Amino acid sequence: MQPQRTETDVLGALQLPAEALYGIHSLRGKLNFPYSGETLAQYPRFVAWLARVKLAVACVHRRNGAIGEHQAEAIALACSELIDGKHTDALIVDPLEGSCGTSINMNLNEVIANRALQAMGHAPGNYTALHPLDHVNLGQSTSDVLLTAVKLALLEDTRELAATVDSLAASLRVRQQDFDGILRIARTCLQDALPMRLGQAFGGYASLAERGATSLRAHLPALRTVCLGATAVGTGLGTSAGFRSAALAELSSLADVELTPSVDLVDSVQNMDEFASLASSVKTVAMSLAKVANDLVLLSSGPNGGIGEVTLAPQQAGSSMMPGKVNPVHAMGLTQIAYYAAGAEQSIMLASAGGQLETNNYMPLIAFSLFKATTMVRRAVALFDEQVVRPLRANRETNERHLLESTAIAPVIRTKIGYERTAALVAQAVTSGRPLIDVIVSEGVCSENDVLALLRASSLHPDAQACD
Repeated sequence: MQPQRTETDVLGALQLPAEALYGIHSLRGKLNFPYSGETLAQYPRFVAWLARVKLAVACVHRRNGAIGEHQAEAIALACSELIDGKHTDALIVDPLEGSCGTSINMNLNEVIANRALQAMGHAPGNYTALHPLDHVNLGQSTSDVLLTAVKLALLEDTRELAATVDSLAASLRVRQQDFDGILRIARTCLQDALPMRLGQAFGGYASLAERGATSLRAHLPALRTVCLGATAVGTGLGTSAGFRSAALAELSSLADVELTPSVDLVDSVQNMDEFASLASSVKTVAMSLAKVANDLVLLSSGPNGGIGEVTLAPQQAGSSMMPGKVNPVHAMGLTQIAYYAAGAEQSIMLASAGGQLETNNYMPLIAFSLFKATTMVRRAVALFDEQVVRPLRANRETNERHLLESTAIAPVIRTKIGYERTAALVAQAVTSGRPLIDVIVSEGVCSENDVLALLRASSLHPDAQACD
C-alpha cells in the first residue's frame, strides 16, 4: 500500500500520498468540485503565470527579510519548475472550482511549498520548515494573485490571436490582388444586383480582419494593468509600504513587459468589466470572420449544382454515403467555433454582472471561458487561413458567365442607352428566356467585349478612377 501522510485543517484531517506535492486544501478542492473533468495541468500558460507571481513576491520578501534565504531559494526553484511545465500530476484542482479561485491558489501554494520542502531536505507536509500560506502566500490573496495571473495569461493569448487575425488579413489582401481582374455579380438579399470585381469582395474581407486585430490589441493596455498588492479587497492587508511597487517591478522583469499598477485597487478586485469587454471583442471578431467563412461556403457551393465561383482545397471525405463528396470543413469549423465564442461571451457577461460586493464569486468561469475562447478562435482562424484562404482558387469563367447571363449588367447598360430602352431589353430577355447579354448583342446595342469593358469601368469607384 502506498505510504500516506495526514494533513489537518479546520474541517478535520485527510490522508494523502506521503510524497504528494499537493496538500489538504488541494485535495478538498478536487473532491468538492469535479465539474469540468479538467485540471489546472491542462492550462500550462496560466499555471506558469501563477508561478511567476509567486516567484516575484518571494524575491521581494527575500530582500526584505520576510522569509529566509534558503526558503526563498527553494520557493524560486519550485516556481521555476512549474514554469517549465513540471509537476503537472500535482495540479489536481478543477479550473471551475466554486470558491472564487481559492482552491486554485491553494493548489499552487501547496505544490510550491512541498517541492520547496523537498529541495530543503524535508518531506512534503513538514510545514514547520516552510508553510504554503505563511510563506508561499505571504502578502497575497486569491483576489490579487489570480487576477494578475489571468490578465498576464490573457495578454499572451490576445497578442497571439491578434497576430493570427493579422495573418489572415494579409492572406486576404493577397487574394484581393490575385482576383482583382475577375468580374462577378454583387448580390444583395441573395439576388443579382450589380457588377463588381471579386478582388473587391476580398478587400472588404481583409479590412474586416484588420479591424478585428486592431480591436483585440486595444485591450492590451488593460491586460498589462494588474492589481498585485491589493490582497483580498484592495486594502493591501498583509503587505507593507513599498511592497506593491517592488513586486510589480519584479514581475515586470519576469514578464519582460512593463506592467502598470491598477489605479483603484478596490475597483480592480470588485469589477470584471475589462474581461467582459475583451470577451465581447473576441466574440465579435469570431462572428465577423464566420460571416466571411459562410460567404465562401456559399460561393464554393456545388461543384455543379451550386454557385461554384470559387473552389476550396479538399481536406477530407465529406460523406459516409455519397462517394466523392467534399465539404468546406474549415469554413464551417470556424463558424462553429464562433458560435462557441458567443456562448462563452454570454457566460462571461453573466458572471461579470453576478459579482457581489468586494469580489466576484465567478472568477474561474470568467477566466477559463476566456482562455478557451481565445485559444479555440485562434486555432480556427489559423486553420481557415492555411486551409481555405491561401489555397483558394477563383473560377474566372464561372464568375464572368454568371454576371453576363444575369440582369446585374442592366444598370451599367442603362448608362449607355437610357432607362426605358434597357428596361425593354430586360423584359425581352425575361420573356424569351435568353440571357440579357445575348439580347444586347443581337439587338446591336454593343458587342460582348464592349459590355465587358463597361462592366470593368463601372466596378471601379469614380474617386479611384479620378486618382488614376
